[in-house]
Amino acid sequence: MSRLIDRLPAPKQVREKKVIVLSRSRVGTLSLYHALTMLGYKAYHMIEVVWGGPLQMALFEEALRCKYLGEGKPYGKEEFDKWLAEYDVEIPQFFPEEFVEFYPNACFILTERSLDSWTRSMNNTITPVMTAIKSFPLSVLRNFDSVIDAFCSLIGVFETVMYHGKTCKSQEGVKEAEQDTLQVSKKVKMLVPEDRLLVAKLEDGFGWEQICPFLGHPIPENSYPKGNTPPEFQKVMDGFLGYRVRKAGFIALSAVAVPILGLSVWYYVMVGRPW
Repeated sequence: MSRLIDRLPAPKQVREKKVIVLSRSRVGTLSLYHALTMLGYKAYHMIEVVWGGPLQMALFEEALRCKYLGEGKPYGKEEFDKWLAEYDVEIPQFFPEEFVEFYPNACFILTERSLDSWTRSMNNTITPVMTAIKSFPLSVLRNFDSVIDAFCSLIGVFETVMYHGKTCKSQEGVKEAEQDTLQVSKKVKMLVPEDRLLVAKLEDGFGWEQICPFLGHPIPENSYPKGNTPPEFQKVMDGFLGYRVRKAGFIALSAVAVPILGLSVWYYVMVGRPW
């Protein structure tokens, strides 16, 4: 089966990958994304995926389906270079083995947090989104907006992969997701040489003092970016989906209202006027 990545043109230039963040979602990656951007890097994070539109979301989904669901040839270095050509920082939470192998000269960062804290953070942010895409109104409005549809499709695959085919509400699925989080940390520490890896635990504090010496940058005068708290996460989601939901809702309403209006005109002409 033809893959979307194969139909894209080869990039004119591929930027060297300088920093690879090997952490899972909800482990300080958004603030790290903003921090690395402030240091002058061009960073790729989930926020780049969703704001990149249907193409970026479809590529991410395809890469997940190929690796985890056996729905095509898994992405190799050529595919990742094509997909992520314009970025020099990657935050590829689902592809740690590939990025360690393909970009051995990068600096690697691994952020960690306690399992209880991670699960609580997931339940306050991503889990409600995974539930919402299967419920009204997103389950209906995705049929009227390509961006909402691509977003719902990607989030659905996230849930399948992260919870091993179970739902985000399943106790068994949550336990498996927690174990994956631990296993990713262990695997990264085994694969990456110590002198190329920065490991930081959020509970111990994480900011410029840890990042800048490791990457060879002076500490900026600006404060380290704030963490992605549940209210901030909700604000990002509202900014991304709010306008599209309203637009799709108007289109959906029109799609329903026009046939009703047409039927009313027919009744008026064929059956008779009310006077």
